Amino acid sequence: MSLRELLNDVSNIIFPPQCLACAEMINQPAKQVFCCACQDKIHFITDDFCPICGIPFLSSPAGSHICGNCLENDPYYIQARAVAGFETVIMGAIHKFKYSRSISTGNALGLFMAGFSFPDFDFSGYSLFIPVPLHIKRLRERGFNQSLLLAKEMGKKHNLPVNFSLLKRCKSTLTQTGLNKAEREKNVKGAFVIADRKKVAGENIILIDDVYTTGATLNECAKVLLEAGAQKVAVLTLSRVTEKHA
Repeated sequence: MSLRELLNDVSNIIFPPQCLACAEMINQPAKQVFCCACQDKIHFITDDFCPICGIPFLSSPAGSHICGNCLENDPYYIQARAVAGFETVIMGAIHKFKYSRSISTGNALGLFMAGFSFPDFDFSGYSLFIPVPLHIKRLRERGFNQSLLLAKEMGKKHNLPVNFSLLKRCKSTLTQTGLNKAEREKNVKGAFVIADRKKVAGENIILIDDVYTTGATLNECAKVLLEAGAQKVAVLTLSRVTEKHA
């Protein structure tokens, strides 16, 4: 056992981990971030979803099939997957992470995301994680990039490098909250640039973000990366808005 593991075990004895949702003590295996009761409330996205954008079909008897949006507007990314729906337990944890500036919550959510087995997703086909960047103004306000914290845990889990400096947000956009799909697409158009095209050329990239809402931001990022020479771009998020919340 390493010194770090020993110190972590001692810390867990003195300060038992708490559920991110209800704050109850967790007496379960290491790396568990929600208690059993809260975890049972999470809608994990494991089947019956669009094979391209990953939106789950909550009430469709047809099972997995390409959604109407992807049929009409083929996205720039090749595949998008999310751990769970953006609702109740996950929504509360993400809000605590982002708006209460709880980095410890972010680290725990990163472990939670990294421990998820994304359905039909082959990590061996990719060479690099890139977190969706914040504009420098927003980064200074928040103090951290939530997507970078998630990407770091994903990188450790899958033994892939994380590069947070290749993709830059060059335009301070309005918050996407409250905007419809068309307004979101217009809002983020031209908002991202590549810092070093040579380091993007030929790479198979996984974009990491906390929430997939309409996909406008992630699709714009994928477009810029492909234009810079990336071979393919996929998207992985901690959560995504489902049909009933769209």
